[in-house]
Amino acid sequence: LRALADVEDASLLLIGDGECRRPLQQLANELGIGARVRFAGRIDMDAAGEAAIVDAYASADIFCLPSTERAESFGLVLLEAMRARLPVIASAISGSGVGFVVQEGRTGLLVPPGDALALAAALRRLAADHAERDRFGSAGAQRWREHFTLDLTTDQVLHLYESILAQRAVRATAKPAG
Repeated sequence: LRALADVEDASLLLIGDGECRRPLQQLANELGIGARVRFAGRIDMDAAGEAAIVDAYASADIFCLPSTERAESFGLVLLEAMRARLPVIASAISGSGVGFVVQEGRTGLLVPPGDALALAAALRRLAADHAERDRFGSAGAQRWREHFTLDLTTDQVLHLYESILAQRAVRATAKPAG
């Protein structure tokens, strides 16, 4: 919200709910951006909810995940945004998979966690450059297709399990009798 306050003509759709909602609404009002922030709340993943999420991605110009905690270890929403051809801005959370998913300068931009000035600069940069947004969005969708589809991920997990089981079988047959 502090970054958004420094970016004129930008608005935010914040999806999700929890204990931070009221303090965030209060902060948005204190920063004078309450009219530019829409709190969508929790969206259930039934058919209507899935349609609402698809619509949210389709209406966005940029996807932003400014998490500061390692609890955001991978960020599936990043993959959803990339699949939707959105350029991504995310926090470069040390020890997380965010930097693996988002390739700095190729599929999006990474900013230091909690750095509102850097986040605002990244937002302004992408807001001002339609061609860069398109490049990042296309590259993100390509990265998703090449590395993160359900079929590819399922195959990778299956191969991992097969490899582990094969190693275990080798170790079991290699144990000396006695």
